[in-house]
Amino acid sequence: MSSKILADRLKEIIQGEVLIDSQTLEKYSRDASLFKVRPQVVVFPKNISDLEKIVNFTQQNKKEFPNLSITGRSAGTDMSGGAIGEGIILDFTKYFNHQEVDLERLRAIVGPGVYYRDFEKITLPEHVSMPVYPASKALAALGGMIMNNCGSENTLRYGQMRDFVEKIDVVLANGKEYTFKKLTMDELQSKMQKQDFEGEIYRRTFDLIDKNYDLIKSAKPKTMKNSSGYALWDVYDKENGTFDLTQLFIGAQGTLGIITDIKFKLVAKAKHSGVLVCFLKDMSKLGDIIN
Repeated sequence: MSSKILADRLKEIIQGEVLIDSQTLEKYSRDASLFKVRPQVVVFPKNISDLEKIVNFTQQNKKEFPNLSITGRSAGTDMSGGAIGEGIILDFTKYFNHQEVDLERLRAIVGPGVYYRDFEKITLPEHVSMPVYPASKALAALGGMIMNNCGSENTLRYGQMRDFVEKIDVVLANGKEYTFKKLTMDELQSKMQKQDFEGEIYRRTFDLIDKNYDLIKSAKPKTMKNSSGYALWDVYDKENGTFDLTQLFIGAQGTLGIITDIKFKLVAKAKHSGVLVCFLKDMSKLGDIIN
């Protein structure tokens, strides 16, 4: 399928912009990695309906065009090539940039295209923040921060992005949007009883983790920072009776679905802070000092 044919067909079904000019394709063939992959088209989806139609279009044309793919992109600061692809690039920064901050409950609801620098302009004057962010926080957007499970110089204290996300809305492979959040076992049973795509996801994922629970838990990396994704060990918590599929999506680089909405926790700024400078004669003591 040529770029023009693909673009024309997408323009017929969605409201957002579809671009195939050389300048745009060249720009979106790179992110912050060393790689270069030229896409066929770049799309600025305008709403959920656009995303659902694009996913359905891709599924329906897979046999005829097996190389057709979808890659989500926000700021494009990923250093592993996660924001580039050969098929359709979805840029969320133009339309999916809504943000709502609840200062009383220390919660925020944002779109994947919200730049962190713009989000900070709302939170920092109110002495609250999202304390985990990449070194590229002046350039990065929250969609990418979720998808690579970012951390920061605050990670030892606060954890990673997965420790803050409470709910996500995601368009899945069947072209429909679903909400994922931490469930009780009763809520999980209700989900698994559904005879549809969502129910099948919960049944198969629970069965996989439950049958291999000890093995999966033992495989969890013993690190403060892990961005490998597919964190099966954090989905099902037998001890506390919870099941949280958000943990599977965070860090998965958009390979499991297209996130459209994110709810996460904030923290209040500490009343006092400072910097301690240490001079070491023996680097072997550094680990003890950090602890």
